[in-house]
Amino acid sequence: MIDKGLVLYGNGVDYTVIIDGKEVIARLRGKLLYTTKRSHHPVCSGDYVRLIKEKDDYQIAEILPRKNKISRPSNYQIRKEQVIAANIDYLFLIVSVYSPRFNPGFIDRLLVFSDMQQIETIIVVNKVDLGVSDYELNCIEGYKKIGYKVIGTSTVDKTNLDKIEELTSGHITAFIGNSGVGKSSILNSIDPNVMQKVNETSTYSLKGKHTTKQSRLFPIKNGGYIMDTPGIREFGLWSIAWDELKNYFPEIHALSGNCKFHNCLHKTEPGCAVREAAENGDIPDFRYENYLRIQQNLYENRNIYFKKDE
Repeated sequence: MIDKGLVLYGNGVDYTVIIDGKEVIARLRGKLLYTTKRSHHPVCSGDYVRLIKEKDDYQIAEILPRKNKISRPSNYQIRKEQVIAANIDYLFLIVSVYSPRFNPGFIDRLLVFSDMQQIETIIVVNKVDLGVSDYELNCIEGYKKIGYKVIGTSTVDKTNLDKIEELTSGHITAFIGNSGVGKSSILNSIDPNVMQKVNETSTYSLKGKHTTKQSRLFPIKNGGYIMDTPGIREFGLWSIAWDELKNYFPEIHALSGNCKFHNCLHKTEPGCAVREAAENGDIPDFRYENYLRIQQNLYENRNIYFKKDE
């Protein structure tokens, strides 16, 4: 059996795997198609696998344990998980101070997702050359106080682009952000060939928007890999129960043990340490408000969201 290789991409049966710097095509062995009762395509970009070589053909014989994953339901209201990407070292959450506007609600939903999957996430605030408002500064300081890493960048004056390149070196990284935040410009600053490769392998919707049907890893010049993933709206928070949300807001989780009731949801319960901290300003207002908003959304959709794989 060959030492482990890294899966770059695949179609459910055949996968491109890199071994010692060489790309090979490997076919998934039949028994691996049924590794879990509710999984869809058990191998994904970022997976480490062991291969068997028979004559000139490679077969994937084993999928090594994942340290984290990005997944979504494979179909609406069908309890089958589709893992999109795995083993991500850093998730760069790209936002901007202008066009599109800075949106803590969007940021917090993605932070809940990444905390659940134990993916180290870095908030990248782009376009800082245009100026940062007092509201945005307050949010940025709030995230830093909680413990999140925030980097301000500009592709105009090259602010902190060297820090992004340094963090991607030798690592598997995923860049997530809404259209217009400057994700492509940041990627081009790391490796000008990356976006060309992404565009060559992507399709375009009828509206002319860039869409990615499957995840794909692209090697970059500094020895790392960039993950191109499907639209972030498809990830959602489908595997989080509404009453478990408090576990994925670190500042709320840390205070939960001080509440009068062990099952406190931090809404209107008496003796709630979290609500008291929010009223005293120890928890940023926007974070507490987003917690309540996301919790309500999860509750309202509790019957259509999907259970975790077992």
